[in-house]
This record gives sequence, C-alpha cells and structure tokens, in this order.
Amino acid sequence: MYYNPLVSDMHVLLRSQSKLHRPRLAQAPRQQQQQQQQQQLRQQLLRPQQQRLQPLQRRRQPLQRRRQQQQQRRRRQQQQRRRRRQPLQLDLDHTSTSTSTAAFIDKAFWPFDNNALELYNGLNGVLSGAPSYTTSFLGYGAAISLSQASSQYVSISPTVIPLDSRSFTIEAWIYPIGFTTSDFGIFGQCQATIINQCLHFTSRNIMLYCGFFGNDVAGVTTLTMNAWSHVACVYDSTTQIQQVWLNGVLDGSRSASPYQGLYGATTIGATFSSGATAGFNGYIDQVRFESRAKNGTELLNDATLYVYYSFDGGSLVDNGLNGINGTASGSVVSTTGRLNGAVQFSSSSYIYYTYPPFYFLGISNQAFSISLWANPTGSYRASTLVFVQQLPGWCVHFIVMTSTGYITAHLWDGGDVAINGPILPLNTWTHIGYTYSYSDGLQLYINGVIYSSTGSFTYTASGVPMYMLLGNDGGGTSCSPGYGGPFTGALDEFYLYTREITASDVQKLANP
Repeated sequence: MYYNPLVSDMHVLLRSQSKLHRPRLAQAPRQQQQQQQQQQLRQQLLRPQQQRLQPLQRRRQPLQRRRQQQQQRRRRQQQQRRRRRQPLQLDLDHTSTSTSTAAFIDKAFWPFDNNALELYNGLNGVLSGAPSYTTSFLGYGAAISLSQASSQYVSISPTVIPLDSRSFTIEAWIYPIGFTTSDFGIFGQCQATIINQCLHFTSRNIMLYCGFFGNDVAGVTTLTMNAWSHVACVYDSTTQIQQVWLNGVLDGSRSASPYQGLYGATTIGATFSSGATAGFNGYIDQVRFESRAKNGTELLNDATLYVYYSFDGGSLVDNGLNGINGTASGSVVSTTGRLNGAVQFSSSSYIYYTYPPFYFLGISNQAFSISLWANPTGSYRASTLVFVQQLPGWCVHFIVMTSTGYITAHLWDGGDVAINGPILPLNTWTHIGYTYSYSDGLQLYINGVIYSSTGSFTYTASGVPMYMLLGNDGGGTSCSPGYGGPFTGALDEFYLYTREITASDVQKLANP
C-alpha cells in the first residue's frame, strides 16, 4: 500500500480540531499550507509520466502531417478523374455554343396591347418585320397583326424559357386569314431540327399541330378563317401525353416522349421546324405560358368564361382572365353574400359595363350563358337584374322580375322570346341559370334545376358589341319586354360564358 504522510498528518489534525473546537478562521493558514503541499506532491508523481509521453507526441506530429499530405494528393487525383469523365458538349445546330442556364419560369403573358411586353417576368418581345396592331378579340385593347409574306413575328431572345423534360401549357387567341395547307406558326422554340429538340405550335393543313419535331400531335377540326378562336398546346411530362385544344375542346391527343431542347429563341407568330420561317397570317392575342399541364376544365374556362364577378367586399373587379371591370352608379354597397360578399342595390343604383362592350352578344345565334345569385328585399316591384343595349336603339331585358315577384327570361328573334319563371322569395338567395344556343333555344334554371325552355330559334342580334347593366335598365323602357326598373336587393357570383353551359355545369354553380 502506498503511504502518504500528508494524508496521515491531515487525519491527526482533524481529530485534534474536533476535540478543541477551535474557530474556523484560526484554521485557514494551516489548511492553505496543506493544500499547497498536496498539489506539489501530485506534480511530483505525474512528472515521470509526462516525461515518458513527450517523445511519443513529438513522433506523432510528423505522422499527422504525412497523412494530411496523402489525403490532399488523393483529392487532387479524384478531381482530375472527374474532369476527364465529362464529355465535350457539341453544338447540334452549329449556331450557338451556349447551354441552358435559364431560371425556372412558372408563367408568362403577352397581351399585345400595342406593344410586345411580357407582364410577369419581363420576357419582352423583339419585333421582326415591323408588324402592326389591331383591335383585340375583347373589343378593347389590341392584338398583334402579322403577315407571313413580310416575315413578321416576335422573338423572345436571348432569354430562354426552359421547357426541356417539363410539363407546359401554351395558349393564344388567333384570328387566321387566308390559311393554306402550309405551316402558319403560332409559338415555337427550336434548338435543332432533330427529333425532340424543336418545339412548334402551328396550323398545318388548316388544323392545329403541335410537337417536338417528328414527335407531334395533330388536330382534326378545320380552323375557321376570319374569326377568333382559342387554341392551346399541352404536354404532361408525368403521363407523357401531348394534346391540342380548340375553343376549350380536346382536338387531338397522343403519347409522346418529352421535349429535350435546352436553348433556342422563343418565337410568337413563327416557327422554324421546316428549316425556314413559317410565319403567321392574321392576328394573335393574349398569349399565355404556364409550366404545368392545364386540365380540360381550366382550358374550357379560359376559352369561354368571358367575365366573373365574385363581388367579395363589394369589389367590381373581373376575377376572370379578361379584366373587364365594372363601374358603379349610385349607392352600390357591400353586403353578406351567398358565397362570401355580395353587392346591395338601392332604388337608384346599378352596375354598368360600357367599356368594353361585349362583342359576342352582338353576334346572331352566338351561344352564351349567365349564372348569378339574387336576393330581393323590401317588396316586389318590376325590376331588372340583367339588361343589354347598343347605344342608341337596340336593347333587351335578359332577366327581369315582375311587379308580383315572378322571374322572367327574355331574348329576341325579331320579337320577344320569353320564359315565365316562378316567384322569387323575398330575403332569400335564389340561383338563376340562363342559357342560349341555336339548337336548344333559351333555357331557364332555378336553383340548379331546369325550369323551362323554348326550343330552337334564331337569336337576332344587333350586329355590334353590346353594353351590359346589372340591377337596372338605365331607363330603357321601350326595350323588350317593355317593363323593368331598378332592382332592390343583392346580387352575387355573376358569370357570363360564351357557350351554352350544361345542366351539370349549372348544378355545380348552384351548389358552390
């Protein structure tokens, strides 16, 4: 056993202190001396061990340096091997040596309102061949006018819109003039004229055609000349389905491997898939791109939903794509709606849409539909819910309420065509659906259920764009059906379509 004299002396000291009961302050010098002696003893015991370890530490330092140097050499060798594995990037079209470094772009929009500006990302177009502008399909704003013979088109360059191996949707409104069986380009992006590296959305054989060069889908419907049509090219990279859509209806579909182009200028009104410029002849408007595959419901809405007013918070802003906002006259205030907010009308107020006038309502036999919620208050009186007119002269009360509370729907075939509906209950929200097509005539729906229809007849329109008013007729007492006036109550969720919506559509709108 190891003998420590300091520890033995400490025990003796403690026993003696316990007997004498000396105060603590008197013990402090002796305790400090004992602690110093114990520390010195520990240092003496550890010194031989430290002396033995010093040579080992000195030997370990060169070994660590050698290991670090070996690791650095291995890293340099690995980097050299990785550089040798990368193949030389060849320029396939021999016109550019750049590769795709484009940032992700989720959407883009070119409205062509007397310029080629893009509204979301600054992907502004450069005009070639000095194209001009004409009136938009909306009746206000502008659309670009292009001539194939004059090599007029728009180039989005040098910015690359990344489309390789991705889903996307390309939409536009087009007004073709003098198309033949040749290609007339709508939208393109071409890296090289080899399979899957040249995107082209065109008219070919006077039908829609979209693909990636040798990997293409064709439509089956002949495009209408001298008229506006909504067109779309869609690719879904998950399902690998390629589609073309005409006026919101699927016109062609097939399985297709993805587009693989990494660079190349994006063009509007021209494609280069044939090795030469395939320009457009006519007008192009409202070009949209989204980096996802839109579904059929969305495309049908994009093509046919003309305006949508939610009236939330009393707002008269168009919640659809076309941006046709309303203007209030008199006291139109916000109130609780059937779905969120609504607008409340008094006996001297209404909402009017005089700019732009609705062009399609002036076309004879043009199909269209209206959906809205109405909540009459106070007492029954002859009043107008929806009214259209062309200043001066031509006007029709589309939806009115009689002095006894009956809802009636009207249209014109050279005389008044009417459906007499049920009584609208006061202080209650009622859904009203109003549709027209030449084949089905005028149909009235109440709370999602068809109430009555007229059968086929010819809608004799004014031939010019029409103005629309909600909640009043603006004093148009000489118009069909000859009665109307200000509506007292609330309106909510107003939709106007450029097609005859189906019974299923009405059912959905009546049950939000």
